[in-house]
Amino acid sequence: MSLPPDTVGRRRAEQAATPSGAGGDGAARGRGPRRRRRRGASWRQRFDRTLLPPLLLAPALLIIFGLVGYPVLRTFWLSFHDAGLAAMVSGDMEFVGIDNYVTILTDAHYRRVFLVTAVFGLACVVGTMVLGIGVALLLNQPFKGRFVLGVLVLLPWAMPRVAAATIWRWMFHDQYGVVNWLFTTFGFSNFEGFAWFVSPLRAFTAIGVVVVWQSFPFVALSVLAALQSIPQDVVEAARLDGATATQRLRHITLPMIKPVLVVMVIISTIWNFKVFDQVFVMTEGGPARSTEVLSIATWREAFTRLDFGLASALAIAMFLILTVVTIVYVRVIRDDEELT
Repeated sequence: MSLPPDTVGRRRAEQAATPSGAGGDGAARGRGPRRRRRRGASWRQRFDRTLLPPLLLAPALLIIFGLVGYPVLRTFWLSFHDAGLAAMVSGDMEFVGIDNYVTILTDAHYRRVFLVTAVFGLACVVGTMVLGIGVALLLNQPFKGRFVLGVLVLLPWAMPRVAAATIWRWMFHDQYGVVNWLFTTFGFSNFEGFAWFVSPLRAFTAIGVVVVWQSFPFVALSVLAALQSIPQDVVEAARLDGATATQRLRHITLPMIKPVLVVMVIISTIWNFKVFDQVFVMTEGGPARSTEVLSIATWREAFTRLDFGLASALAIAMFLILTVVTIVYVRVIRDDEELT
């Protein structure tokens, strides 16, 4: 039996408007998986945004804290205690507040140690930068034997510092040293039997030669890489315009490699401020503690005098100074990146 057209249209409208029934169940079944997929995707996204990064970083953070964070915190804690050997073994330490830091600031010897460390480090930075830039400019020029010279430049950097300091201590020996023999051979008779380690100035001169000798290869290679990145068409245009070699170096080369030079200066400052191996092997801070730098003074207080509290205060002072230098380094790098 056929229904009138208006009745069929009314039933279809009712089925479409009614959520229940066969048509409503199908729509609900269609929306259910989509809602579940939507809820699953949002949970996964929240996990990726909030929980996954800390979980991935956790192993590295634990290793960094174990290797760096805990020793620094332990040293900082010891610097406020009277920590001798017996106290370190028993764990019964007396809290002395900032007495160790007051000792560092008021003791004339430690004030001299800070001054000597700063002056010696600055002199080594100047020597390292001048020699490194000079060798880099030389290696940037085409000449026969440049490859051999590059290999020879790398040798001081590859040699262990303790081994190099031991060899150089023999070379500066007053009776059998090669250095005195060379000076005497070239007519400097005053260097016959010249004792390099009897005065602070002579000893620091010898130590500075070794430090610069081992430090300049890194500067030379870094500056050489920067030199080779300079566009040659700019240099050729300046040459065609009549600029001399000095003018090209001053107005083109040095400004274009300035970011690398700044980074090298800061890295050399950090390295030379905490120099230990060369000083310890060649003089052990002598004669009469006159060549003690901050790292040697820290070692002496900790492992010779067994005053771990004062040694910790010295180590924290050096850590703070190097932290300031590092912050300057990071700011310089960031500023250079923003400029470029």
